[in-house]
Amino acid sequence: MNNNLKFTILSEGFENGVSATCKKHHISRTVYYKWLKRYKSSGMEGLNDIKKEFVPPNKTSPEMESTILNLIQSYPDYGPRAIKYLVDEIGISISESAVYNVMKRNKLTNKKSRIKFATKTNGDTSDVNPPYDDLRSGECLLFWITNYGRFDTVGRLYEYTFFDFKSKVACSRLYDDITFENFEDILAAVAIPVAQTLNFNTNYLCLFQDEEIIKRIKKGFKVNVEKVVKRNSFDVKTHVLNSIEELELTHALRSDYTDKCLTFLLPLIQEGLSFQALKLRFQQYVRDYNISHRPTFNNEIHSPVSYHNSLTNTNLVLPLWAYIEREY
Repeated sequence: MNNNLKFTILSEGFENGVSATCKKHHISRTVYYKWLKRYKSSGMEGLNDIKKEFVPPNKTSPEMESTILNLIQSYPDYGPRAIKYLVDEIGISISESAVYNVMKRNKLTNKKSRIKFATKTNGDTSDVNPPYDDLRSGECLLFWITNYGRFDTVGRLYEYTFFDFKSKVACSRLYDDITFENFEDILAAVAIPVAQTLNFNTNYLCLFQDEEIIKRIKKGFKVNVEKVVKRNSFDVKTHVLNSIEELELTHALRSDYTDKCLTFLLPLIQEGLSFQALKLRFQQYVRDYNISHRPTFNNEIHSPVSYHNSLTNTNLVLPLWAYIEREY
């Protein structure tokens, strides 16, 4: 069953009741609530069928593959045998055929493609992963877009979010499409002013590997981001999250925040609010989340802003405009 049909069933459940909807579509309430949970944590993406891939026991591990790709990035002229020797030198045993298979999976079997890969990798993302265990509050911002689907009253609905990895301070807006103009709007009009007001010393801007905006903008994305941040004196390294460890660290943050946002938004959508009215109410929700939502941080209860203040020994507040409902 495709994700659009699952979304339709969920929507019917909101309107007509879960029991009647489940009976109509011949599904159990357990399945319905499982879909709802996945939708509230990941939007439409969470309704995609979960594919369980068979991993052969002799397949190169993600960690080893990352090591090989890093070596190819540094030595694009080297073929499988030469890369194998470099891996041997760091104390890891691997066959030449395994190195070749990694190159084949990543379409790097010829020198021209490896040189292009090395040039693109060096130009598109920061070479060093953020030091997650040692990050300071405001140092690393995550960015994502969540597709909430299409509703009769508001049309297409996408949530754009910048989220501080350490303090959980969030900057979010709703839009009806995925465009770089929307990305620039929330970055320049919300994320950067909040970062400056809270004295964030932001060094990293991290995006998810499969983020739709990266796929649509492709090569121009990095260039356009750099133009925006330079215009606003916001000097950051753009990094794409792609390792298993990084995704495990960040997925829970994203899912928990998305769940809270959808829990707030769904009743308002069912009430029939217009898209503009929904945007204003969501703006108020994000403001209240930052200053009033009080999760536990290291066994202490704080709002995201107060936790940032406790970590930085400051007493800063959100910019004044964050307390005013503004159309955008």
